[in-house]
Amino acid sequence: MEAQILRYYLSLFSFLFIFLYLIFLLFFKNINLDNNIISIEKGEPTLLIIDKITNNENYFERKFFNFIILITDKYYQPINYGKFSINNKSNIIKILKIITSTSNYNYKITIVEGWEKYQLNKYLHSYYNEIDDIPYNQLIANTYLIDSSKSFNDFTLFAHNYKKNFFKEYLDNKLIKEYGINKILVLASLIEKEGKDKYDKSLISSVILNRLNKNMKLQIDASVIASITEGEYKLDRPLNIKDLKYNHPLNTYIIDGIPSKMICYVGEETIRILLENPKSDFLFYFYNILEKKHIFSKNFTDHRKRLNEYRKKIK
Repeated sequence: MEAQILRYYLSLFSFLFIFLYLIFLLFFKNINLDNNIISIEKGEPTLLIIDKITNNENYFERKFFNFIILITDKYYQPINYGKFSINNKSNIIKILKIITSTSNYNYKITIVEGWEKYQLNKYLHSYYNEIDDIPYNQLIANTYLIDSSKSFNDFTLFAHNYKKNFFKEYLDNKLIKEYGINKILVLASLIEKEGKDKYDKSLISSVILNRLNKNMKLQIDASVIASITEGEYKLDRPLNIKDLKYNHPLNTYIIDGIPSKMICYVGEETIRILLENPKSDFLFYFYNILEKKHIFSKNFTDHRKRLNEYRKKIK
């Protein structure tokens, strides 16, 4: 009888010990993660996800955690996808709560003003496995915070909606009414590539608007570069006379008026500068590499004189 009682208490103690140990594993044992950021791909097998979480645990704990994660994923709440930020001092319950919820890790995507397609594509590949070219007129260069579980298409839609909302502020703008949003974006892209700072962009905007009002060709070097590269690579050489004569719909030395397409991604500041409709009497400018600034002139005689003086200095 005493032996039976002893076995009973030993069994009870063993059961209680195992039960308390499992409670400890669930609620108090911190998981040893290799990385505080867990990345889960859409459709990724649960066993691969488990391996990312329990890789550093001992055999028994690993098997127990595997069981808990599988049960949770199948019968309670499916594991989500995206990137998840997890504190080092997290137990399996906390981790499961995080990875079965919406991603708590936002991508901070910064699109730089003046970037071309090849630059943006290279950059976005660090966030998304599969991407498509995003037309220049579909977004404004800016910093976007977006849930990492969102797809590339979700990001492009988010950025496109941001651009649409931005222009709602300018529905009554004089230049918007005269040229329309698409042409304003084209002009802003030319200014983005040419201008060095806010003041410079303001004067270049005035030159472009003045030349349009006088039905003069815009003759902007950045458009020549874009006609050659089409946004696919960087032109690692100076422009020459032959380039200026290159017959292409983006080349403003050849075409009249405004090109049909943008030549780069444009930031808010540049668009706002243009829409302020800056005024000046200038019609010409060139970049003085010695003084690191653009030189503006009101007529071709002054422009040619200053340009010739500059060319003599750099020979």
